[in-house]
Amino acid sequence: MVITKMNFECSKCKNYGLKYSRKYIPSDFLEGKRDSPIWIIGLNPKGNLEKNDERDVTELENCFEGDIHPYFHDFKKVSKKLYNLFGKERGVAHTDIVKCFSNEFPPKNCKRKEAQIIISNCKGYLEEQINKYFPKIIICNGSPVCKIIKRVIKPQIDYITSYVGNFDEKEIAVILSGFIGRLDDYAKLRLGKEIESYIER
Repeated sequence: MVITKMNFECSKCKNYGLKYSRKYIPSDFLEGKRDSPIWIIGLNPKGNLEKNDERDVTELENCFEGDIHPYFHDFKKVSKKLYNLFGKERGVAHTDIVKCFSNEFPPKNCKRKEAQIIISNCKGYLEEQINKYFPKIIICNGSPVCKIIKRVIKPQIDYITSYVGNFDEKEIAVILSGFIGRLDDYAKLRLGKEIESYIER
């Protein structure tokens, strides 16, 4: 990682057509307040590779003020309590495992093995984030995210929909889910009840 013209750059995945050049380090890519105990984690930010994120850390923190991006609208059906915490102090924040923008993941012309290399390259940034900001609850948005988070915060037993795991001797509740946008309303409701039970704890 090098700093040029006040931009932080990462070129780990340049061979796969990805680039990172922003006003903040990858481990600061957290949309919402830094003290948020609840995180939603997706796979990667969808967007044009040629247009990098022009926001700074303050703009990331305030990104839920005003109109909320349509990506998050499905969470209202999951839990109104959760949805109303987006962008609030001690509320809900969002990040992605892969920090670089791309229209699809894996990026076009990338094979499955190369996608795993990209994820592996970025996994360290996610671990830095967790260490730095320490969420209490992580909600995984999508099966690929679930698999990766289970390697970062290991469950004691498999084949469960949620668990409390340890990360650097700190307890974090992990809630596993398919991609929220593809769940039917009943599955969303069940997921919401599970999330709210952890919030109450």
